[in-house]
Amino acid sequence: MSTCKTRVDLSPLNTIMAKIDEVKEYIGFLKVIFITLIALDTSLIAWIFKNHTTYDKMSVYVIFLTILVLTVIVCFYLYIY
Repeated sequence: MSTCKTRVDLSPLNTIMAKIDEVKEYIGFLKVIFITLIALDTSLIAWIFKNHTTYDKMSVYVIFLTILVLTVIVCFYLYIY
């Protein structure tokens, strides 16, 4: 009696799965960055609308510039990914 024991080489499949898991982790990391930027942008906008009368013009301009930069970063993130 001959028993034929064949092994299926799964190493290419394991490599593909490892790459997929790596990409998933990277996407998860980008989600954290994206959510952080959105939270910062939203909180700065709310803060400036609440306190715009108590600050001098220069502070308000710097805050609006910061909001603009964060918004551009978020839009760039959405465009790239």
